[in-house]
Amino acid sequence: MPNVYGVFYAVPSVCFWFVLAFLGVQERYALSLASSVLFGSTMGLFDDIANLRWRTKAILPLFAALPYIVLGPAGRTTVSTILTGSLDLGFLFLILLVPAMVTIVTNSYNQLGGLNGLESGTGLIILVGMTILSGDWILMSLPLVLLVVLTYLSFTGKAFLGNIGSFSIGLTLVVLSILDNLKLMLLISFIPFIANSILILFSNYFLHDRAKTFMDNEGRLYATRIRSLRTLLLTHKRMTEHQVVMAIYLLVAFSVLVAMLITVM
Repeated sequence: MPNVYGVFYAVPSVCFWFVLAFLGVQERYALSLASSVLFGSTMGLFDDIANLRWRTKAILPLFAALPYIVLGPAGRTTVSTILTGSLDLGFLFLILLVPAMVTIVTNSYNQLGGLNGLESGTGLIILVGMTILSGDWILMSLPLVLLVVLTYLSFTGKAFLGNIGSFSIGLTLVVLSILDNLKLMLLISFIPFIANSILILFSNYFLHDRAKTFMDNEGRLYATRIRSLRTLLLTHKRMTEHQVVMAIYLLVAFSVLVAMLITVM
């Protein structure tokens, strides 16, 4: 089965953003996205080739935050919260919040994978919501088209994105959320991903058990213990792979819709 198809998201997107920067179209935004995704996709490719241990893989995204810290537009150091409104973190935003966001988002995004179409499809849903709110249709036009194609290929089992795809898409979401001040939206949209990661980490480090999925004679998936978001669904009902993926799509879409409503309030 073809793997590492995430390169067909990362390379065209990076080239597209560099062209926009050369033409003077949202130059600072385009350069921040291009440099961050290029940096992150290189690390993802290295992980696909070297098959790094999870502990090593978890800290790699920290370095992918460096391009934004250097190139990110000035003045983007505020965060919005439901309780306190806008809060300016100043230099702490760059040295603490940006690396934390990159690390949490890329790792939790990567952990939700494992079934056909999950990585690309969930990223597509969130990116559509963020683009609607930001209005950055020119900046996101090619990445959205690429994700539509890759979601179809992955969902039908014709190709997989690999870690290069997970890293690249995750970084796109993080950088775009910072550039357009949609950090709260991204956080709410990522609730299913964060819940999945919490279940996996708790299972691995406290229960010393992994998220295991089984298949019955009719080709339906099921699980006997709750160790991840996927097994949480499959302990209640046996489903085909496509049904599980669609159920998670709906969860992510609901989170994105809630995030959009809260953001515009």
